[in-house]
Amino acid sequence: MYFTQFVLNYAWAAIPNGNCNNICMGGNSLLNLLLCDKGHLTKPSNPATAKAVTTTILNHLDSGRLRKAVSILFYAPFPFHFSLYARLFQLCSSTGSRAIVEARKVESHLFTFSPTPPVFLVNRAIEAFAKCGSLGDARELFEEMPQRDGGSWNALITACSQSGSPEEAFRLFVKMSRSGFLPNEITFASVLGSCAAVLALSLSRQVHGLIVKYGFGGNVVIGSSLVDIYGKCVIIDDARKIFDEIKNPNDISWNIIVRRYLEMGEGEEAIVMFFQMFKAAVRPLKFTFSNALVACSSISALDEGIQIHGVAIKMGFDDDEIVSSSLIDMYAKCGDLESASAIFDQPNSKDVISWTSIVSGYAMSGQTWKARELFDEMPERNVISWNAMLAGYARYSQWEEAVDFLFLMRNTTNNIDQVTLGLILKVCAGLLDVELGKQVHGFIYRHGFSSSMFVGNGLLHMYSKCGKMRSAKTVWFHQISHWRDRVSSNALLSSYARRGRSELAMTIFCGMQW
Repeated sequence: MYFTQFVLNYAWAAIPNGNCNNICMGGNSLLNLLLCDKGHLTKPSNPATAKAVTTTILNHLDSGRLRKAVSILFYAPFPFHFSLYARLFQLCSSTGSRAIVEARKVESHLFTFSPTPPVFLVNRAIEAFAKCGSLGDARELFEEMPQRDGGSWNALITACSQSGSPEEAFRLFVKMSRSGFLPNEITFASVLGSCAAVLALSLSRQVHGLIVKYGFGGNVVIGSSLVDIYGKCVIIDDARKIFDEIKNPNDISWNIIVRRYLEMGEGEEAIVMFFQMFKAAVRPLKFTFSNALVACSSISALDEGIQIHGVAIKMGFDDDEIVSSSLIDMYAKCGDLESASAIFDQPNSKDVISWTSIVSGYAMSGQTWKARELFDEMPERNVISWNAMLAGYARYSQWEEAVDFLFLMRNTTNNIDQVTLGLILKVCAGLLDVELGKQVHGFIYRHGFSSSMFVGNGLLHMYSKCGKMRSAKTVWFHQISHWRDRVSSNALLSSYARRGRSELAMTIFCGMQW
């Protein structure tokens, strides 16, 4: 479509005096006119014209008018310097643009005047299509390339990895090796990203072996990717070993190891690694500050949290929304509501995350009346905000308030998640209202929440607490038979023990000894 429109515009410009009768003069068709006038098609009649048009395009780009700049290029009947195409591809794929239509126009103009453009430029086009969300265009362009280099393979492998097609990224990686192209750090980083997406530990170890074989073991980017994948696969000891082998870990490397320790439930080690960053003279990212503060929250490490707060002030991170919200959450969960409120009351500190953190802090400390006041003042709420308030009522067995809150929630929002359902089941158990619990069970089944362990444990607890052991056993043996945990076992064990069913309780207890 774009090429057709270009042809029509060019043809009109090529008609002497704009006289349509000249289109067929001398037996020349429109196609013959275009084919015979190759000199006019491939270079401007006046070099100054091309320079002036290029300047106009660059001025539009400098002013942020990408669409206008591409439009001028698209209708120009002559080629431009390759560097201009490269810049346009880069801008089309930038985070703020994602301009797939413009990227296609730039590619159309490029191939119209340069049927065999440099490989590096085609690689930029592949990257642009992928970042604009059109993996199909990127794949098609790659397949049509008469010549490829390692950058071509890397461009498509990275595109597949970032577009949620890890299996295709693996396939291309194997095909690249068989085609005689050696992988580099970009290739390995993209493949490891795909491994992390699907938690492919076995494949990650094979790729790790190739990384060592090709001498990239000390590379900071690849090393960080390996730390990430091993951490996500819950092999934290291997992740730490690889981290220690990185010659000069950067801020991203440190953020990854802190985050992975946090996700493993090793908050203390996450805090230790955070402070070791300063010995290595690496400036933390705002996300690293946040992760370290969450680690403090997880183990109620108030003293360490205060130290991190001091460092954040010294380094100018205390005004950042992510860090300030994490500070509020840390102080609230560590029981220092006064400090949490002081940060919350600072200018520019109030967003939905900080509002939710302060509400949760008061709710989980037993001051549900104060939490409710703040909740009612919230300018906007999300599902986590609702859950935070409901969790406070459930924790302190304020069942009537919880029921009233559920009616408010039902009339206000349809946004619920597995945590909401687990809390509602806890309210049903507290009220010993098995009929309401059954209704919630039906909702869970109809809306696809049955596979959630959190919800399954909530159902088990509700039926057990309400004395419906047959229903509890149905949940135990069928709904959660493949993914029970200690919470599941404790719920059934305590229920049997309360009812004097000691033999069944011992059977459950013995099954917990894994």
